[in-house]
Amino acid sequence: MTLFKSQKKVKLPIAVNWHLEPNCNYRCKFCFAHFVDVKKESDYDPALLISDLWDRGVKKLTFVGGEPMLDRRVDTLIPLAKRIGLTTCIVTNGTRVKRRWLESMVGHLDWIGFSIDASSDTAHVKMGRGNAWELSRGKSNHLTRCLESWEIARDLGFGLKLNTVVTSHNVDDDMSELVASLSPHRWKVFQVLRVEGENDDTWDDLAVSDRGFTSWVHRHTHLSPVVESNDLMRGSYCMIDGQLRFKSDAGGKLFYGRSIADVGIDEAWRDIVNWGFDNDTFLERGGVWEWTGK
Repeated sequence: MTLFKSQKKVKLPIAVNWHLEPNCNYRCKFCFAHFVDVKKESDYDPALLISDLWDRGVKKLTFVGGEPMLDRRVDTLIPLAKRIGLTTCIVTNGTRVKRRWLESMVGHLDWIGFSIDASSDTAHVKMGRGNAWELSRGKSNHLTRCLESWEIARDLGFGLKLNTVVTSHNVDDDMSELVASLSPHRWKVFQVLRVEGENDDTWDDLAVSDRGFTSWVHRHTHLSPVVESNDLMRGSYCMIDGQLRFKSDAGGKLFYGRSIADVGIDEAWRDIVNWGFDNDTFLERGGVWEWTGK
């Protein structure tokens, strides 16, 4: 493995999303993280990557996908990141999030984010929020699975985040009763985002107007969701893919820099800064929050 020397270390955003697993067992129509051509980097030492992130100012590392729970490395990477000093988080569709795994993560994993978009699985079917086998039969058990895992995670003391994507299929839904019963520590709500080359084929079926999104948000304001419109999402996330490339959607299309494994973390980040990472928008959308307490 090559060791890279940089004339000057970069300063990274304090929160990073690592899309370590490109594959997913769900078929969400709105997804802009398909990664069909991404091959996972297997030769680069993940301990070096996580250490380099910490050394450059990162405080929170979120494991995402695809579906991160399809990658068994999370079982060792999460404790590793915690030992180095990072706040650890995973965003999942609930796959493999069973009691035994959750118990093994106590003391290592700080936050679990579950993706739930509606108060019933009827809407989830329309959005493709379910595994391939279920959807081929016109059903989804996504909500049931997530609620079971949520209760176990809550009993074990994990910080709990809820992520919701608003599309044409759930824009009239009222999640108030469900969310009140879940009582998440943090609820993030996203306006469905179009990313060129990722969800073009389904966009006409999913698009929700600014007016419709605002109406949905108003319906749930009493629950204090953290709201992200398209303008707040684009170019405001620090993301690393399975090939250890920083990526950006600042221009409405995914741009990938060179791999950390090829040029080192500093040069790899400079690729993205040159393309467009907006730290002001990162802060405006609430990218920094009190994640050290629950």
